[in-house]
Amino acid sequence: MKRIGLGAAMVVLAAAWAGTAEAQLACESLKGLQLPDVKISAAVAGPSGRGMSPGSAQAAPVCTVTGVIGREINFVVVLPEAWNGKFAMGGQGGIAGSVASQAGQSFGGLQQGYAIAGTDTGHVAERGGAPPTWAMDKWLGPERQVNYFHAAIHRVTVTSKAIVKARYGRDADKSYFAGCSNGGRQALIEAQHYPDDFDAVLAGAPATNIVTLTLPRVDAGRKIFPDPKNFSKRTMDNADRLALGKAVLAKCDKDDGLEDGILSDPESCKFDPATVACKGGQKDGCLTPGGLAAVRSWYGGAKENGVTYSPGFPVGGEGEGGWAGNLTGSERASGDEGGSSYAPNSSMMRSLDFLRYFLARPDWSYAGPSLASMKADLEPLSTYNSDNPDLSAFRRHGGKVLMFHGQIDPTISARGTAAYADSIYKHDASSKADVRLFMVPGMGHCGGGPGPQRVDWLGILDKWATGGPAPEEVNASFAPQANGQGGGARKLCAYPKKAVFKGTGDGRSPDQFECK
Repeated sequence: MKRIGLGAAMVVLAAAWAGTAEAQLACESLKGLQLPDVKISAAVAGPSGRGMSPGSAQAAPVCTVTGVIGREINFVVVLPEAWNGKFAMGGQGGIAGSVASQAGQSFGGLQQGYAIAGTDTGHVAERGGAPPTWAMDKWLGPERQVNYFHAAIHRVTVTSKAIVKARYGRDADKSYFAGCSNGGRQALIEAQHYPDDFDAVLAGAPATNIVTLTLPRVDAGRKIFPDPKNFSKRTMDNADRLALGKAVLAKCDKDDGLEDGILSDPESCKFDPATVACKGGQKDGCLTPGGLAAVRSWYGGAKENGVTYSPGFPVGGEGEGGWAGNLTGSERASGDEGGSSYAPNSSMMRSLDFLRYFLARPDWSYAGPSLASMKADLEPLSTYNSDNPDLSAFRRHGGKVLMFHGQIDPTISARGTAAYADSIYKHDASSKADVRLFMVPGMGHCGGGPGPQRVDWLGILDKWATGGPAPEEVNASFAPQANGQGGGARKLCAYPKKAVFKGTGDGRSPDQFECK
């Protein structure tokens, strides 16, 4: 992967920083900061984090700097008055397209005193799930794709560090990247291709490989919606999916010693989806032959002619809302006849849009192509994968990689992340000192689900990167429920170890588990 203008940019930025090394600049003065190929449009002091944090406004005063790099890479840097001396760049989910920072919005960076930054990665995406037509623009499409996949994050990082130094009069003590999903992919891209940008990265549910991300969605999706011109006909609906979820829990929920709707180790569940197959004329709440084929593909991975093209998804989350959007699709009222029609699953549609618009084939259909041909079509984009197991350049200066993944994630398979961790350790056994993965039972895509999921991941990363020991065990709290129930926490263990229930208690206290 080519680093765009890295050497020249760093030389010019070094000169720009030199004048700010001794004195802190007032917030409003940052608007006049001159940086190469950067236009700062505003620098405003006030309480607002401009959508860069969970709340709509920040009580603590901040300086918000907005600007654009190059032609159209928009960015925002938020600089708290009560600065903790560190910088956190945040990722963006999905196809990005609006200025956002998961470091602030998902991981609480601003509340912890970090200077944070975010970007739209160089394009504007329409709201409402509109397809990424920006990726196939005749003139700007190639540049936008490169910006989206890697260049924008790097360029915003370099620029943001310059702004941080200008504001506070010194470099940040530590710089981190924090993201989930596409943001997790961005974190790994940074570690692999721009190893000097950050001291440590946090990668949640990373989309590491374009082929293994895309093909399972299309393969299972087209088995559920066999006619690409008529999504009202499907072989599996939400009632069938819920029946499948009940059957999985009935089979395996007690295996870990706790009947709580959470599979502590989904991979140990020996479940055959054929047990839910329709029998004796049954049509609802069971799997038709087409539905069964889709579920087998979903669990077992996209396969064709004896070749497996992607890992499947672990069992255990079928009854959760996220699985509706990613497997069976959502139900919606139809207009004229008072019946119901169906929206195809969002997981499949995102993959179809990716194939169509990133490859500039807007009329492409899933009806005919084989998995092998789809894989071949996607190969030119594999240069943007983030699954390189060689992290030696990042580790050489002490870089740390902290990953996490929900085991019932229906969007990106947790198996793929485990396989990536295995490849890192196989490539270099010493990497275990600097790379950690935590699997989160009962958690969906970057959150959600019945399992424990509240973890101060950024705090853990910081403690590790500032000289603390590599994390071996982490406590994850349950989210409070609307009915007032919930609470408590469970223990998470550094992969490949697993949290095993000791046999006593309600499963809501970390001391009831041990890592084995």
